[in-house]
Amino acid sequence: MKPRLREVPPVIPVLRNPDDWQTLRGRGIAPKWVFLLGGTVDAVAQSTAILQKHGWIVFIHVDMVRGLANDAEGLRFLADYASPDGIISTHSTTITHAKRADLWTIQRIFLLDSQSITTGIQQVLSTRPDAVETLPGTLPEATRRIVKGVPCPVIAGGLVSTSEEVTLMQAAGVRGISTSNQKLWPKHSESSSDFVNPKSGNE
Repeated sequence: MKPRLREVPPVIPVLRNPDDWQTLRGRGIAPKWVFLLGGTVDAVAQSTAILQKHGWIVFIHVDMVRGLANDAEGLRFLADYASPDGIISTHSTTITHAKRADLWTIQRIFLLDSQSITTGIQQVLSTRPDAVETLPGTLPEATRRIVKGVPCPVIAGGLVSTSEEVTLMQAAGVRGISTSNQKLWPKHSESSSDFVNPKSGNE
């Protein structure tokens, strides 16, 4: 069994295309967590290997990966072939399959109305993921209800575009913000090492 998740980073880079790992090059970001959204199984597997080689903890949004079935066999295949650290999904059954495949799990909840909040909390209490991600990430009062209702860390994602919004959501109790907005990605005083494609032969 995997150990419990480490401390959730305050800001988590989101890559909407697996080839976008190159945007992390030269930004001086200390490797922590990164979310990969979309792409083919092969592209996701290659990007995961590159990122992990340089210290990143990689979570794949499996609902968005083309050519992957989110059943038990599909999750076991992903764990063996791409070897991510964890997965993201809106589906409770997928979370359950991923846990059995010894992957960390983040369950997405869309904050559409009061019923979606209640249903989301009930699902989390049933599936017991390692963390929850709420979307959109700019609804502090709704998100605060999720924070109070679930036993795991909450991450806010989607539509967060300013540092003021980050601070607002942190005050609502979220442990991290996931965002594709590069202006919000964390900086670090020391540059991270150069990324090398392990299949390119350039070591």
